[in-house]
Amino acid sequence: MVTQWPGQVTAAGMGKIPTLVAYQYGEVQACGEEAVEAFEDDKSTVAHYFKLHLHPDHMKRSLSRPIPPLPPNVTLQQAYTDIMSYMFRHTREFFESRPGYINTNTWSRLQNSMEIILATPNGWDIKEQGFLRRVAIRAGLISSSGAETRLTFITEAEASIHFALHHGSIRNWLRQGAMFAVVDAGGSTVDSTLYVCKSAQTPVRLEEVASSKCVQAGGIFVDEQAEIVLKQKFRNSRFGTSEYIAAMIRVFELKTKRLFTAGKSSNVIDFGGPGDTDNAVGVRRGKVSLTAAEVASCFAVPIKDIRDSVRSLIDSRNVQYLVLVGGFGESTYLRQELESAFGTRGVSVIVAEEPSRKAAAEGASIWHITHNVKARAARYTYGMHIWNDYTDTYRERFDLRQTKPSGRVVVDGIFSTWVKKV
Repeated sequence: MVTQWPGQVTAAGMGKIPTLVAYQYGEVQACGEEAVEAFEDDKSTVAHYFKLHLHPDHMKRSLSRPIPPLPPNVTLQQAYTDIMSYMFRHTREFFESRPGYINTNTWSRLQNSMEIILATPNGWDIKEQGFLRRVAIRAGLISSSGAETRLTFITEAEASIHFALHHGSIRNWLRQGAMFAVVDAGGSTVDSTLYVCKSAQTPVRLEEVASSKCVQAGGIFVDEQAEIVLKQKFRNSRFGTSEYIAAMIRVFELKTKRLFTAGKSSNVIDFGGPGDTDNAVGVRRGKVSLTAAEVASCFAVPIKDIRDSVRSLIDSRNVQYLVLVGGFGESTYLRQELESAFGTRGVSVIVAEEPSRKAAAEGASIWHITHNVKARAARYTYGMHIWNDYTDTYRERFDLRQTKPSGRVVVDGIFSTWVKKV
């Protein structure tokens, strides 16, 4: 697992980086943590939240705010290619520079047989997979000849359940017949999937019960609402500039949002220094405190959307557990709100014991080895149009009758179902 990326200030690093790509005149200048300064200086030159551009139309329609435009002369394919190329290049550098991992010869020897697994939101399908396959080839992750056999896709929710099986306390309560939901709360999307356990013995066997859900309610939407709150709070103050607001949001995302709990009265954003003081707006020595109501208002819309999505998935079903994973899933406040919403119906909210910000990435690797999910619910109804014998059932198609040379009277355009959406 890559645990150190360029530009990270701590020696230990972090497993994740912001999905940012900075450009100048259409040419990439920096990625990830190294692009943060450019993002704070001028957002228009940095590709950010560009995953939203790839969402299917039905997911885009659910967005409450416009998707940020890409920088001038930059296409979506270019932004994805640049970030993938950067991540793949640094992954190689990370492992080759650490004794005990692999050496240069090992990577070169195995690269042409390497298997790539990409985890995608539940709401993505063949069109989005095709786009990512082309990007992976352009970025040098895999050759065009190997893309059909060595590039695999998995939904983030299915990857996350494998992570939870490996790291969490799920095996303590998992029993044959147990039905549970997995809620993978990430940066932009929250994916929910319902499973039933067919066998709790090793190897565990799980089956999907219903079509999975995907809602635009990830952690970035809490940050966006926080930006609105802070701009309103400091609209008549020197702290209302884009530079100050960006600094506040960065601290809010890294600390304030993650530490917030129901009823916590003091929620400090430590964004500046001793000279940053204005008692009139509540700023003292570079710190401002938000009330519980102010912070809760930032969570309100995403949490409502998550509750509604989960409710539509588990209603009328005997669900006993809700497994919460993902970066946003580590929020204590989100867990408390889900417990409040579903605890009264006997649903226990379970969180992974290990930090789960990379649940999808690590879970995808575990999935490739174990394949615990043995059956999936169809997301669409599949079938074909056929001729069928004319009966009174088809009286509305009376004018479409045809008589075959054999004398058989048939009607065209009947849909024959092969697999039905659950």
